[in-house]
Amino acid sequence: MRKAVIFDMDGVLIDSEPAYLEMNFKLFDELGIEMPEEEYKDFVGMDSLKMWTMIKNKYGLSESAEELRLKEKNLMKNLLEAGADSMTVRGIPELIREFRKKNYALSLASSSSRENIDTVISKINLREHFDFVISGDEVKSGKPEPDIFLRVASEFNLTPDKCFVIEDSFNGVTAAKKAGMYCIGFSTDNSNSQDLSGADLIVNSFTEKDSTELLKFIEDN
Repeated sequence: MRKAVIFDMDGVLIDSEPAYLEMNFKLFDELGIEMPEEEYKDFVGMDSLKMWTMIKNKYGLSESAEELRLKEKNLMKNLLEAGADSMTVRGIPELIREFRKKNYALSLASSSSRENIDTVISKINLREHFDFVISGDEVKSGKPEPDIFLRVASEFNLTPDKCFVIEDSFNGVTAAKKAGMYCIGFSTDNSNSQDLSGADLIVNSFTEKDSTELLKFIEDN
């Protein structure tokens, strides 16, 4: 039976989390927010409107959550346009080619805006490899809710147990498991110490040893 592999973008396809961390803390300073880094960790991988709604309510910001989301989106767009092609995670192009050889359906499901997703996959030359691309803006509830992953399963006409999600955040892992899918956690030094313990398999790279283990895990399930 056919299987699908679903990629998160930030932190999985591109090593963008350190740049986002620096960008967002500059934005927090501009907004007069003193947020501990430990608190920010809870927002990684989360639907951006939900994140800004929570921040607005906690810190009493005057701007609407949508205005704050758009401000962050535009900052991200500028950042990605300037350097996404230098952020590609090592081993990703080779891993995607291996999935293609096995005829797996491939999807990108990210909490980032569709515009920023399109910027990234164009700059890193991976657009043609994804059969279906979806952003958090295109579902009712973003991560950590399962909507985005269930939409992918529906698009491919697959049951969730034939879908394998690669995620680097607690919110992403939570969404994948709520969807009833297998989840592979990608843990690196730049993962903001995310709790990936809910994943079915955790790898620390996409280079030969870890990618072999990852490929075997998908083949065996």
